[in-house]
Amino acid sequence: MRRGSSRLPAGRGEWALLAALAACYPASVVLPAAWAREGGLLENLQVLVLLAGCALALLMYVRARPARVAMLALWVAPVWLLLAGRELSWGRAWLPDPATATDTLATMAPWFQPLVRSGAAVLLAALVLSAVYYRIDGPLRAAFARRVPWIVLVVLLAAAMGSTCAEGHMSCHLDRLLPSAQTFEELCELLAYVALCMGQHVVFVHQMPAKRMPDVVRAPAVVPEEVG
Repeated sequence: MRRGSSRLPAGRGEWALLAALAACYPASVVLPAAWAREGGLLENLQVLVLLAGCALALLMYVRARPARVAMLALWVAPVWLLLAGRELSWGRAWLPDPATATDTLATMAPWFQPLVRSGAAVLLAALVLSAVYYRIDGPLRAAFARRVPWIVLVVLLAAAMGSTCAEGHMSCHLDRLLPSAQTFEELCELLAYVALCMGQHVVFVHQMPAKRMPDVVRAPAVVPEEVG
């Protein structure tokens, strides 16, 4: 009897992801609080992971064309950029201090962030419409029919909930209970992005078109001449 494809064993990276989830709180206690501030080390690592996910999606698009998964990869790439823009507060970290900015930069500050948010909203609407039009759910369902990365999904959900609760949402108020709630939030968010990137890898690997083997050209058989 053929074994169900969704029961394929998890890789070492997925188990390492689960171990990292368990280490989030102990690490938040010992890590410096400065790492969790806006523009700090953890936030910069989050942006690097998001940009890496975008780059891998674009690479998959180039390698998989004209397969159907190439359209999924092309659709996912702007999603990574939107998440990176959210982590960068839509450019707020790049805005100059009004007290020290020049006249030109000071006039740019009021309309820069609304313009970026409007562009992000238009891009998000375009992504929703293209997802429906191109039926990008097809490669996702095909990949999950072959193997469901349960550990990645559990870590992604748990890390997202941990980050949300550490911010004080969902009536959890972990920000009042944990002395290092901000560090815990940033670590969970970083882990959630890593899990999302690993989930993308699982989908792409299972939908990658097989490489075509080059045709072997065989030389004609040589018939020995008869000796008269």
